[in-house]
Amino acid sequence: MPRHVLERRDGRLSWRGSLTSLVPALAAASVALAGPESGVVPKRAENIDISRCFDIVAGKSERDAARCPAFLLELVEQAEPSCREAGGTLKPMSPADVWAIDVNGDGKQELSFEYAGNVACEGAWSLFDCGSLGCPKLLYEEHAGTWRVIASDIYADSMESVVLLPPAAGQRYGTLRVGCGGDAVCPEYWFHTWTGTTYQRQWVEVHGFRVSFADSVHGLYPLAGQTALLAAPEAKATVIERYDATTEVEIIGTAENADYYYVSPCNACESGFVRKAAVAIP
Repeated sequence: MPRHVLERRDGRLSWRGSLTSLVPALAAASVALAGPESGVVPKRAENIDISRCFDIVAGKSERDAARCPAFLLELVEQAEPSCREAGGTLKPMSPADVWAIDVNGDGKQELSFEYAGNVACEGAWSLFDCGSLGCPKLLYEEHAGTWRVIASDIYADSMESVVLLPPAAGQRYGTLRVGCGGDAVCPEYWFHTWTGTTYQRQWVEVHGFRVSFADSVHGLYPLAGQTALLAAPEAKATVIERYDATTEVEIIGTAENADYYYVSPCNACESGFVRKAAVAIP
């Protein structure tokens, strides 16, 4: 079964997959779901207790699949030596920041997890810090008595920023839309669709314009010359900023039905659209 380990690469934490077996678990969290008319939002899994996972690892408590499912137990076991090697001491956080949502209508809750908000490494506080973009959440599903990862790239800063939309025709799994929390207008909505085995980010809606992600070119490329970064994939769109040829942009996706890339000039910069010809791709 897929196993996901959080490791640091180039100063940033990311999930790495390898092959191993996960310990079976027999129960998932039971929580009520509520959400807007257009979809369902996750709720906190109130029965999950990270402290119980610590007690089980330390041999102070028996296994408890309801309060510490097997995948959580394994993640705590992985985090402890990483924290110790960094010169810190691993501590549980309470309440647990584990979200629950039924993505396929089978009556069982899938659970999302990230280290930040659930454990802390005292003495090496930045160990589980993923920087300004935040850490991706993993979404786990219990299948045939075993927990498996069905999504590994959900960047969500609040439960309200995730909405489960109705499944497509012939599908049991709904589409996950990830945007922003609060009442402010959200500039981007990411759509994660079910591929048959996992969720993948397929496209992003930017101010009402659809941008392909899964089928787009990606990478960091220099601009071919002075370029206007636009708020929409249109020649007469508002100019967000102008950049010269010394600027490298990260291609996020390709605007559908338009000759534009959706790009990010830097992590702290506003993203926008540039003509494809403005990006110097070898």
